[in-house]
Amino acid sequence: MIAVLLAIVAAAAPPPAPQGPDPLHLVAVRDTVLVFLPQSPPPGGGFVVYRAANRAEERMVRLTPAPVAAARSAEDAAALIGPDLPAVERALRAPDVTGMWLRLQSDHFAAGVLGGFFRGVAQALGRVWSDTTAAAGATYTYRVVLTDADGRETRVFFGTVKVEQAPPALPTGLKATVNDHLVELTWRYPRYRADSADAVIGFVVYRADESGPFWRLNAVPVLRNEASPPVFRDDAVQNDVRYRYQVTAVDLAQREGPASAPLDVSPADRTPPGRPQGVVATAGNDSVLVVWRLSPEPDVAGYHVERAQDARGPYARLTPRLVPVAQPSYVDTTATGGVQYYYRIVAVDRSGNESEPSNGALVLARDLTPPAPPTGLAATVRQRRVTLRWHPSASRDVRGYLAYRSAVGERGTPQRLVPQPVPDTMLVDSGAKGEGLAPGQRYLVRVSAVDSAWNESARDSLEVTVPDDVPPPPPTGFVARDVGGRYAELSWSQSPAPDAKEFDLTRAAGDSAEIAVGRYPSGILVTRDDRVQHGVTYVYRLTAVDSAGNRSGAAVDTLVFARLTPPPAPRHVSAHAAGAGVAVVWERVADPELAGYRVYRSSLPTGVFAFVAASPAGTTMLTDSSSAAGGYYRVRAVDISGNESVPSPPASAGPGRGAP
Repeated sequence: MIAVLLAIVAAAAPPPAPQGPDPLHLVAVRDTVLVFLPQSPPPGGGFVVYRAANRAEERMVRLTPAPVAAARSAEDAAALIGPDLPAVERALRAPDVTGMWLRLQSDHFAAGVLGGFFRGVAQALGRVWSDTTAAAGATYTYRVVLTDADGRETRVFFGTVKVEQAPPALPTGLKATVNDHLVELTWRYPRYRADSADAVIGFVVYRADESGPFWRLNAVPVLRNEASPPVFRDDAVQNDVRYRYQVTAVDLAQREGPASAPLDVSPADRTPPGRPQGVVATAGNDSVLVVWRLSPEPDVAGYHVERAQDARGPYARLTPRLVPVAQPSYVDTTATGGVQYYYRIVAVDRSGNESEPSNGALVLARDLTPPAPPTGLAATVRQRRVTLRWHPSASRDVRGYLAYRSAVGERGTPQRLVPQPVPDTMLVDSGAKGEGLAPGQRYLVRVSAVDSAWNESARDSLEVTVPDDVPPPPPTGFVARDVGGRYAELSWSQSPAPDAKEFDLTRAAGDSAEIAVGRYPSGILVTRDDRVQHGVTYVYRLTAVDSAGNRSGAAVDTLVFARLTPPPAPRHVSAHAAGAGVAVVWERVADPELAGYRVYRSSLPTGVFAFVAASPAGTTMLTDSSSAAGGYYRVRAVDISGNESVPSPPASAGPGRGAP
């Protein structure tokens, strides 16, 4: 994730042997060079540092009399970490010093990250050493040797550094995205150069109020990430307050580079309140009462009420001023009797953000007398579509008719078939998505009249049965299993078709015709087939049959029925030269399911035997014409299930050039 820290994080186990040179992280601070290892020393080991004015290894001077090692206990590690210990424990979520030390030793990634941020952690892990004898302006080559607990070298690292002040580069492109009580900062930084001189590990963010001084916001720097631009979220801000932000880069020596140019930011509430809920409109005497639920947001300042004669609008705003937030109700005295209206509510917060309008609440002013119901409801069914016809209502102000459908015996609200009243006295019900109604289902259909004031009459009803001409879906979960070579077990899932009556199971072996295995009621979901033979491939087909006799497509599964035990191994195998090849002879294996033999050859009796050829069950000899005398042979018996026996003892073909 972080290029420079990835180079620091060690592998889970120490390297097995010395390897070629790897880069060190060498950070020059005045006349001191900090040597950071890309991995931790082996358990119980340490590292030795050599230095030279060039890369000539024979001229290098050893700087560390004894190997630099990690802390030997949690207490020693805590002493090295010093005042940064609480921050390290919080970062590791460790309950105490012992838990902190165990986590650092086991989690190499966390150890690498925290070792970059806190010098004491790197010292406790034995991954850093300070060369205080360096001369300013000089260029040095360092050689670091990892040693194990017995003092043996395990790995070597090289790196070159010039002793000069090279603070981290300046972050650029500081940008901010503001929201309600939130500032999100992003910036750019040069890509990691993959050398020992690039030691920037993260970034520090500073904030100032108005013209006040800057102070640091993040105790632990934002990690340098090569995969995406760095991001910092500051949620401890107030809306409509001016802030200034700066960002600096920090390296392994905890040096901060120059700060970016200040960026002025003012968070603002741009989040509208939630949509008002529970809107109800009730018709009164020349008026409409609209009520709704109190908005839960604490910054809601009030509400606006809007009205339209169609659910799609246009809506007109009725309230020149906000309805008080604690009084979620409004009386509309301008409604016209006999006209339908839709009322919706808009919540407004103290920053002027308006919510999405609520769902429109429908109401009809004053006229509360329903029309006379339609009569003479009749239905015809064709191709699972129902055509309804009825006699018109006797009332004069009928706007149209509504039709409903529900399954017989179904509870709950019946489904309305049309969104608006239809003016005709005929309606075709094609079901959901126009695909027809459920076959074999009985439905209760109802038709009512709606007047100009949207009063709905009582409903004329009729029961309709849709013929079942659709086969059920194929069975699911169909599986054929070989149970220990004793019998075949067939299982499947219950059919999703409510009228599935039974399952029909057939079987075919190879190219032979299908035969019936059995027919099972819908409650039976498993059976066995005892009439199977080893070494035969069977194709099973399972179909569902519904109460109307419709048959589903077949669920298919293939089973290779085999026995589990291999045949006996051939005995008395011998091999001898025979003309231009080698004749291999063995004793016949007595097994009723024997399919044949397989002959293998190797140049050594304990070597890897390669397949030579196969022989049918009726023969006990095979001539290997690809080999002259010499080499060794094994023979395996093979049954009709493909099981191979253990190999026979190797048989020598006598002296010769052996197997090729």
